[in-house]
Formats: sequence, C-alpha cells, structure tokens
Amino acid sequence: MKVLFIGNSQTGVYDLPRMMEIMSQSALADHPRIEIGRAIIGGKGLKGYWEAGEGKGTPRAMIAAAKWDYVVIQEIYRANAPEFEKYAEMFDESIGKNGSKTLLFATANVTRHYNASFHYPDSFKELNDMQIAFGQKRGIPVAAAGYAWMRYLGPNPPEAQLLDLYHKDKGHPGQKGTYIYACLLYACITGLSPAGLTGEFKDIQDGIFITKEEAAKMQKAAWEQYQESIHAKPGN
Repeated sequence: MKVLFIGNSQTGVYDLPRMMEIMSQSALADHPRIEIGRAIIGGKGLKGYWEAGEGKGTPRAMIAAAKWDYVVIQEIYRANAPEFEKYAEMFDESIGKNGSKTLLFATANVTRHYNASFHYPDSFKELNDMQIAFGQKRGIPVAAAGYAWMRYLGPNPPEAQLLDLYHKDKGHPGQKGTYIYACLLYACITGLSPAGLTGEFKDIQDGIFITKEEAAKMQKAAWEQYQESIHAKPGN
C-alpha cells in the first residue's frame, strides 16, 4: 500500500512514516506492506502546507505525483476549527481528484510545560473532537491518536506516566508516543490489528526498542480506538 504523510515535526521527530513501514514489514506474509512518501514541513499546519505551493517536494506536488492508497494529513496542535476545516476540505478535494483517499491524523497535544495554555486531557479532546466532527460531516476517516493515548494512559495518569510518552521537550511525541501513533495508523490504513507487530526500529535515530509487554498494551489501546471509530455514528 502506498501512503503519503503530510505533516510537521509531530510526524517527523521520531520518523513516524518509517516506523510504520518497518512495522508493516514485520507483519504476517499475507498482510500488506506499506510503502511511504513524505512531505514534512516543520512548524506548519494545513494552511502552511497548502501555501507552500506546488513546487517539487511540496505536499501538493507529492499528492499529484502518484496515486496513493491514503494521504495522511496532520494538523498543527494549536489549530482553530474554521481554518482547519477550510484547508482540510481543500486538501481532501485535491487528494480525491488524484484517486487517493484522505486520512485525518489527529495527534495528542502538547503539555502545559511546553505551552501553559494546554492541559491534559482537555486539549487532547479539543484537537481530536474538532477533526472527528469534520471527518463525520465529510465522510473522511480520522485516526484519533489523542484518544488512543488516553486509552493507554487511563483516566487519571500520574504526570510521570504522561510525560513518558513525550520527547524530552514535553511537546512532541517521544518514542513510545510515536509508537502508539503508528499502531493506530496501521489499523486505520490496513483495517488489521497491530497486535504482534515489531517494536524494534534500529535505523530510527539511535535505535528505538519498545518492550513486548509495553508494545502489546499500546497495540491494544490503538486497536480499541480504531474499533470505536469505525462504529461511531455521525454526531457522536
């Protein structure tokens, strides 16, 4: 399956696209492999990706360059609904014209240590609910990764457990947070459970290793979130 990732450092910091590619290669022989493309622009959201134009390597150029099974578009953490909806619709139309499908990737949000205006779990819900509502209205699937993190963390996680999913800057996903993202996106793209997929990524940064026990919990949280998303009714 050919998948294009359009995003910023939330997608790029631990190379989420490459992580998904490796995970798909570890699946059973009759399960699909994922071939990736990427257009990562740091510090931008959908508006910035669109306004980057159509030059070589830009998101819009990459969309037009091939027929992708999915184009995953990731909004910035501080997005507002009117701007998000405007550019998400523009991207969805562009993606559809090329015979590809859009997948909205709603991330977890930053911590209060990174930006004092953002608090768990409210900021997670706000960013994800905005995209879920738009996806239901327009018929676009949503990988609600903020909710997948919340499933993994439970209702009242101690701060140390929450921060364990982040990069040391407490704003970007860390190795474990990125792995939950990858598990959920794998489920959304393939329709298959991520259970049993590898948690070892030797060629990403200095190497990433998620223990089998931790990986199993993350895979379970991601799969449960995916299952809920496909059974959700519009307006719920």
